[in-house]
Amino acid sequence: MQRTPVFGVYAHIPFCVHRCSYCDFYSSTEGSTEAFQRIGDKIAWEAKTASDWLKRNGPLPPVTSVFFGGGTPSLMPMDGLAKLFSTVQKAFAVAGSAEVTIEANPETVTPALVEGLRLRTNVNRVSLGAQSFQSKHLKTLERRGSAESIRSAAKILTEQGFDNFSLDLIFGIPGQTLDDLFRDIDELAALNPTHLSFYSLTLKPGHKLYGGLPSDDAAADLYEKGQERLNACGYSAYEISNFSKPGFECRHNLLYWSGGDFLGLGPSAASRLFRENVFQHRKQVSQWEKYLEVATFPSPEFEVTTGKQTVLEACFLELRKKAGIELEGFENRYGYSLAGASQLDSLMAGGLLERVQGRLRLTPRGWLLAEGVAAKLVD
Repeated sequence: MQRTPVFGVYAHIPFCVHRCSYCDFYSSTEGSTEAFQRIGDKIAWEAKTASDWLKRNGPLPPVTSVFFGGGTPSLMPMDGLAKLFSTVQKAFAVAGSAEVTIEANPETVTPALVEGLRLRTNVNRVSLGAQSFQSKHLKTLERRGSAESIRSAAKILTEQGFDNFSLDLIFGIPGQTLDDLFRDIDELAALNPTHLSFYSLTLKPGHKLYGGLPSDDAAADLYEKGQERLNACGYSAYEISNFSKPGFECRHNLLYWSGGDFLGLGPSAASRLFRENVFQHRKQVSQWEKYLEVATFPSPEFEVTTGKQTVLEACFLELRKKAGIELEGFENRYGYSLAGASQLDSLMAGGLLERVQGRLRLTPRGWLLAEGVAAKLVD
């Protein structure tokens, strides 16, 4: 059934202490002990059911990455986390070299949590939601943490041997200046994370902060100058919104952007399988009480894309990577020649794309217009 050499598992733990209004991910503040128990049991059941279903359709490849996201998975009691990790390990052939990540808000990171992760799970990577080091911007974003809690979390992780950790930063916050952004980047670099995600604040019209967002040109300027500052601090972009030190690119994220197969477990976790030359997508219900009522793994059913939809999705995802698209491999897999695309020459002449050693990749200017470039390539 699986048609890719990599296979990842994502588990969604939906509970947060507080739901930030800018967040588009499904989450719930009903984080009682009973709620964690119920969601843990349900994900464990789903992991076994999904594994059995997948095995009926062919051998499962080794799992190359596992990602526990949320919500705030680090709020889950350690007994529940340990059981969850054990369940995934038993249901799937997790490779010994697999990257295993858990998301955490900085204020939830304690010595006891990190010791438990080290001794009772196979987690080897932690992703911290920092967003900013400045109290005024954290307040705007309704974040509960602080610069002190971010520094404390990083210190606890490094002291207990978790050298591989990531931090998130948001730019384009209403009222944020370039100097503010540089201060955040410098504060982040001082903590020496191996990886960071660098996101533009994206809001829908009608949101209370929408009117304060910078213009597209101003946001692009923040991104470009922020990228220069990050480069100077030793971080290179390997994808539009993700930077790392050499060798610390997030393998689970690269799986998404390379068209790899992944299985989603939990209320709002999606799955994607590549078979019969198209992508097959399965989206979970984005509400955990309803999720608890789902009776069989394949329900809701997988949505099958058309050949053109698959090519467009693959092009958009793979162009996001700094390395771009290997043209021959893309054509062999998807049956579509990007080298023969009708608008390729005009996109290259416009300074949005370049061909280098058999690969097609976005220029720095093209990164700002990635989605539109992909659409024109598969027109």
